[in-house]
Amino acid sequence: MSHVRRILTHFGAFLMSVILTVLPYAGVALPVLDTKADDCLLNVSMISDTHLEAKGPFRQAFLRRGLLNLKYARCEVDALLVDGDLTNYGDEASIETFYRLVDKYSPVRTLISVPGNHDIGHVEDRDHDAVRESLIASYNAFMDTDYDKIYYTLDVKGYTFIVLCDEGERWDYCTITQDQLDFLDRELAAATADGKPVFVCCHWPIEGTNDEQTIWPGSGIELAGQDVKSILEKYQNVFFISGHMHGGIKSHAVEEKYGLSSAETENGVTYINLPTYGIINWFGYPWSGTGAQLEVYADRVLFRPRSFLTGHWFVNSEYTFALQ
Repeated sequence: MSHVRRILTHFGAFLMSVILTVLPYAGVALPVLDTKADDCLLNVSMISDTHLEAKGPFRQAFLRRGLLNLKYARCEVDALLVDGDLTNYGDEASIETFYRLVDKYSPVRTLISVPGNHDIGHVEDRDHDAVRESLIASYNAFMDTDYDKIYYTLDVKGYTFIVLCDEGERWDYCTITQDQLDFLDRELAAATADGKPVFVCCHWPIEGTNDEQTIWPGSGIELAGQDVKSILEKYQNVFFISGHMHGGIKSHAVEEKYGLSSAETENGVTYINLPTYGIINWFGYPWSGTGAQLEVYADRVLFRPRSFLTGHWFVNSEYTFALQ
């Protein structure tokens, strides 16, 4: 089903999700990056789907503007997460452009970059394994790390971020191998032992979460044969952060009326789906340049959507998740 057909099928929900999110938006908060409270232990800026092209000036300008926005923060931002589709076509020139812009304009030097289907699947004239090797090599060069697989774990101020990625050959489909599932299980067991929250980052959502069945049916990680969900549910204080669906930030009014949400907890696991940064969104706030702050406190985690272009906060879309 095309995006247009999905919108037409759920036109009432689509139209009202835009209206109910946009109407209370303007002027609801100052356009300044700040933490919600002074006792914040970890503060991460999160965006997804920048879809950069080496010869495409507009999306580069969007990313540059958002990175410059971070420089005016009243608080320390500990890391920048870009959750997939860094580029539109996965070519070397565009990957180089992405890292060049982050290096030049971001004041945040800790980067968590997650390859997406556009970074891997669009490269038709190259072996996908070679593309993945190139992507992780670019990340290693930027972060001075030595990862040898496309999935990895990064520690940020004592908090664990686990990055998952497709290892298959099918466009728009995420294949999680058994080795990667075993890796996820081991890393979660170790990282949750002290009770701290753990953040699993993957470009693809898990099927059935964050309204994948309405916004983009079939876009999630299929659980048959690669049951990521059952592994996540074995542990406490696990957050799964995805992108890919271009779903848009949605207000609490949208959740109450249509059940569509950017963040939700199911069986103890919290699922967060980020809007696209570089392209228009649907089923929520439509414009590009949006993302969120992830704030960690001793007893809770805050999800605070914002525009990185204007700096405004979507206070009608914030979530607080209590830690167990």
